[in-house]
Amino acid sequence: METRNINFTLVIGQEEFMIQTSRNQYHSLMTLIADRFNLADFGLCSGMGSCGTCDVEMDGESALGCEITVNDSLANTRIVVDKQLISIY
Repeated sequence: METRNINFTLVIGQEEFMIQTSRNQYHSLMTLIADRFNLADFGLCSGMGSCGTCDVEMDGESALGCEITVNDSLANTRIVVDKQLISIY
């Protein structure tokens, strides 16, 4: 089974992080962010898509991190965490 790395940029506040992960290592983008960063109040509904606390901007488009699968579609994207959560970081 081939494991291919997925690389993308995650922006939290004024900091940019180069993220490297593998396909399906995480259930969703929300779980990846919650696992790697300590953002209070991020993903409060635990992936049910109902609270909006995992709102991100992916290449200029608003999306819920809990609804974004960690797969090749993330490769080379730029993802910004919701500006309301940035001050918590």
